[in-house]
Amino acid sequence: MTHHDKNRFTFFFPDARVLSSSEVPADKKKAAESGGKPGVWLEVHCPDESCIGKDGKITLQAAGVTGKADKGLWLNVFCPEDSCLWKGGTDLT
Repeated sequence: MTHHDKNRFTFFFPDARVLSSSEVPADKKKAAESGGKPGVWLEVHCPDESCIGKDGKITLQAAGVTGKADKGLWLNVFCPEDSCLWKGGTDLT
């Protein structure tokens, strides 16, 4: 399910777990820390690379969130039914 208020969104990702600091590869941890923003490292079960599209993008399924598979999680959750896609000169919603 998805829940949100003005500033935060909450998701449930089935078959995912939070990684401990020792499980995150040092190079990835360093790159993330250089951004200066807090976050969590997740491990998501992806059998047979089923969450990797032909273009190499990763698509994660969140419980209670459905939509077009080619849009990905961000657009499915934050722009349902193409509500924030530009459709024409003055049709930005």
